[in-house]
Amino acid sequence: MSNKSRGGLLAGANESLCCCEYTNMHGEKSHLLAVCCDCEALDETFDKIFKCERVSESTIDRLLNTISDRCCRLPTCFGHGAVKLRPDIVTPIVVVPLCLVLATIHPVMTVVCFLFMPIFIMTFHALWRRKDTNRRSMFFYSWGLSSIISAYLVFQIFVVAFREVLLWEILTVFTSMVIMFYFLYLTKRDPDRLIIQSKTRPSHKRTPSNPLVDASSSFYDQINGQNMQQTLQDGDFSNLTLETAAGSSPGSWPESRTMGGKLDLPPRTGYCRICQEYIAVRDHHCVWIDSCVGASNHRSFLLTMIMFILTGVYSIHLTFTTVCTPKMYLDWFLMPNDCRWLYNDFLTAICFVTAVYCTIAVSLMCLGLLYQALLISQNLTSHELSQAHRQGLTTCVFFVRNNPYNKGFLRNWLEFWLLPTRAGTSGMMV
Repeated sequence: MSNKSRGGLLAGANESLCCCEYTNMHGEKSHLLAVCCDCEALDETFDKIFKCERVSESTIDRLLNTISDRCCRLPTCFGHGAVKLRPDIVTPIVVVPLCLVLATIHPVMTVVCFLFMPIFIMTFHALWRRKDTNRRSMFFYSWGLSSIISAYLVFQIFVVAFREVLLWEILTVFTSMVIMFYFLYLTKRDPDRLIIQSKTRPSHKRTPSNPLVDASSSFYDQINGQNMQQTLQDGDFSNLTLETAAGSSPGSWPESRTMGGKLDLPPRTGYCRICQEYIAVRDHHCVWIDSCVGASNHRSFLLTMIMFILTGVYSIHLTFTTVCTPKMYLDWFLMPNDCRWLYNDFLTAICFVTAVYCTIAVSLMCLGLLYQALLISQNLTSHELSQAHRQGLTTCVFFVRNNPYNKGFLRNWLEFWLLPTRAGTSGMMV
């Protein structure tokens, strides 16, 4: 490229952009209307499909990068052109309301949309993690928030429009939503991360290198004798070497050990490959809240689940008794009785479809709450259960033998809710 051409490109990049213009991943000025123009990866993909040939992974990666660069943009009027948005955040915001609207067309379309949703979720997640299986994504968190907000807007705009819901019932739903989001805020605030100090090692090489740390993890990160090696960058302990605890054997319940006297992690500490941090009393990394669940936020996590179920059940009951002809049972319980003519108009259909969608979500959340209740009853975490299963210490999948932390059903629940031993060690230096 000549100096004149390079100067033209630089001048074009420095000048202000109109609302629909942007600088693409190649550094060239482009326009939103040209979203389908000059896309070699798209042409090559369809050419392979029509020829019944296998599409290479490099072509799929180039196609996904092009779609992300061109499609996920928002026009602005501040001279910065079309701003690029994260596809894992934007996609659920578009897909969830669109599926709910399409599901109102016909009962068959409702079934199709509800079958499409989980398939789409798994497909998008698999494509997002093609290059890195531990790549962090806001997709599930955005999907959950989009679903909750969409359902609440449908309730406030369409269900209340029937004028069958009383004021105190509307306020009850609103208050429950506020409490649920408050517990969600507490859950995401801090899962009890451990702050690990690096210790430099003498090096015989003259080339610069990052300090290495030998870390002892609990039994749960060491169980298979696998080494988890990662690189320390920018002071972030995303790179620790975990080794098998000496003396651990199948059928036993090893504890955290000091590896070489350099670092001693507290018992029940777990390493999250997604957060790249050590979490005290780590339960699991919940993709639906984009955060780990540990010692400090396990209670608020459980309360968030409970409030989600209570709010969902009450909202579903109000919706079904509004769009369906209700009937009073025992002079106290109002239940839906006649649910015909639901798809006659959009107003009734969108209420019914959203209520069905919420019913599915609440049912799945109930299973998750039951799973958590089984673990807490044994003073166990999801992380410990999965590692115990590898050691052959489980009975009927969910029950663990030789658990030294199990103090009985009542004491386990008291420790979870009341005792300070469950409060964690937030900000503890190791």
